[in-house]
Amino acid sequence: MTKEGEKIQDYRKELGEQLLEIRELIKRSNRNLAKYKDLPNSHVYISNSNGCPQYYLKNEAEPRKYVSKNDIKSITKYAQRDYESDMNRKLKSLEKDLRVFLANYDPGVVSEYENFSDAKKAIIKPLIMTEAEYIERWYGEHPGQQNPYPNGEMLLTDRGETVRSKSEKIIADALNKYDVPYQYEPMLELGYNTVYPDFVAFNRRTRGTVYWEHLGILSDSEYATKNFSKIQIYEREGFLLGKDLITTMESTDRILDVRLVEKKIKEFLL
Repeated sequence: MTKEGEKIQDYRKELGEQLLEIRELIKRSNRNLAKYKDLPNSHVYISNSNGCPQYYLKNEAEPRKYVSKNDIKSITKYAQRDYESDMNRKLKSLEKDLRVFLANYDPGVVSEYENFSDAKKAIIKPLIMTEAEYIERWYGEHPGQQNPYPNGEMLLTDRGETVRSKSEKIIADALNKYDVPYQYEPMLELGYNTVYPDFVAFNRRTRGTVYWEHLGILSDSEYATKNFSKIQIYEREGFLLGKDLITTMESTDRILDVRLVEKKIKEFLL
């Protein structure tokens, strides 16, 4: 359910993929049906007698014929043909319905307010908050620079804030490059723990919030153990890797991969 202020989801991609799946099933169904093109137009009927199924074979020209248990295998092709025919009809109907629906499906109409003139916007309250308004509210709900620990290197990002390491500057500048709203070192309550993630970022597509932790010295066993426990706390509190939480890693002999940073931004935040 879409709550006030949330962006309505666009399911055209998922529905388009399902349409392709249905078309593949239709092709398979057509091939299956072709196997029975020379089969007589007889059909299997089933009744119950004292709780036991009784099988019959019948066509329009002849009365139904009882099929004994020993001969049941001989009628399976008729039952399978009828099943394939029924499924083929239903799949084609579903394909048509979905194709027509997609031709008219446009969730973007809910955002038409953003294309109105300033004069019209001034006298209308939108049903769903505009992206600019939502991002402004998001920034207010996720203030940055909350970590009280003294900043060491004081490296300046392209956006103008100071960060603690070259790798954090790389991540911040990549987020800025792709126009991803973010904050550096917000405060987050994880159960009984207060943590300061390296970044919190805004997903424009889903209007969701994603935290980003950079694990910078994994070659240090004490540091690695501490941060492994930290990631466990994140997941225990519902922040799952690849969904609500992004991590990047490096050690003394393996530096941060900038291409991977950009790939994660494209995958999880755009």
